[in-house]
Amino acid sequence: MAPVRFPYLIFILGAAACGDNLHAGATSSDGSVDSPSVDAQKLADSLGDICTDTVTVIQPMNPGADPTSYPAPGWWSDDTRTNGTVAIDNVLGVPAGFGCTSAHFTTGDAAGTPLQDKAQLINFTQTGTALSTISTIGYWAYRSSASTGGTAPHLALNVTVTGSTVLPSGFATLVYEPYNQSGGETAIVNDTWQHWDATATTLGDGVWWTNKIANPLPGSQAKPQPWAAFQVLYSNAAVLGFGFDIGSNNPHMIVAGDGLVFGATTTDF
Repeated sequence: MAPVRFPYLIFILGAAACGDNLHAGATSSDGSVDSPSVDAQKLADSLGDICTDTVTVIQPMNPGADPTSYPAPGWWSDDTRTNGTVAIDNVLGVPAGFGCTSAHFTTGDAAGTPLQDKAQLINFTQTGTALSTISTIGYWAYRSSASTGGTAPHLALNVTVTGSTVLPSGFATLVYEPYNQSGGETAIVNDTWQHWDATATTLGDGVWWTNKIANPLPGSQAKPQPWAAFQVLYSNAAVLGFGFDIGSNNPHMIVAGDGLVFGATTTDF
């Protein structure tokens, strides 16, 4: 199987004014997520005259195994590991029209078992929403030239789904990666905010994959397929979560995301 080469996206978007929520937190070495730092609070205070953002905490891990805990409000670090960090700040700036901050991710060494260079920011407010009803997904992403993990990895989008048609286990993660689109790796421009239309219908664009399908079958990492193809394949599937992800085996990445659109929901970080 080809090596995993993604930071993922699991589903998220935003408004033009500085009225978005600021989530400030970073994963510690023990896997927990810290409370907003002094620097984050100073950032919020310094922006107070030009922004109406409020600072909240990125919640650690996920709502848990109890199905009654879902849907759940807020944004969660989910499977962010020891060598990954996630925070809401303005270190990498923002795309035009999306407030004052963005979701900022880094990874360190690809070490440990499982590999610890992984960072996520996931939302569970749309748990139970029929996959068939989601027709618009997109986001803005930024990759710093200080990233040294290769030319392909970028911030990815993940959507987790459940249902009896989601074979073989009733659960799958759908992954959108910029390098898999028609422009390939050369379309990724460092130090620039770029918009990615994850449900585009132009040839070679808007394609996704899942590790529940073996290479080289359609829908596998080796042969990603349009979003609509998964809506047909997983006909009774429901969304569990969506959001941003840098998958493991992508060390030393520095990326950011903002303006995540998932269906009728827009999140401005």
